[in-house]
Amino acid sequence: MVLEFLLALSIRFFLFDFVLFKRIRNYLKQKGYVFRKLFSCPFCQGFWCGLAVYIYFHGLVLNWSHISSLFCFGFVSAYLGLVTAVVLEPLINYYEKNLDFPLK
Repeated sequence: MVLEFLLALSIRFFLFDFVLFKRIRNYLKQKGYVFRKLFSCPFCQGFWCGLAVYIYFHGLVLNWSHISSLFCFGFVSAYLGLVTAVVLEPLINYYEKNLDFPLK
C-alpha cells in the first residue's frame, strides 16, 4: 500500500509539476475552467492520480467495500499530494535556483 501511495505521488509530480509537461499544462489551462482548476490544485491532482493507481492495481469492482476503499485511497493520496506540494515547493525552488536545473 505504501508503494501505491508513492506511485500516486510520483505520477502527480511527474504530470503536474515536472518541466517536461509544462507546455502541455499551459496550453490546456487556456482551454477551459476544468483544466485550469485541475492544474492548479494539488489536492485534486493527488485524488485523481490516487484513483488511477488504485484502479490499476485493484481493478474496478462495483461493490460497496471496493468503492469505499477506492475513495479512501483517493482522498488519502489527495491529502498527501497537497502536503508534499506545500512542503516540497520551497525545496524545489531552492534546488532550481542554486543548481540551475529546472524541475518546473
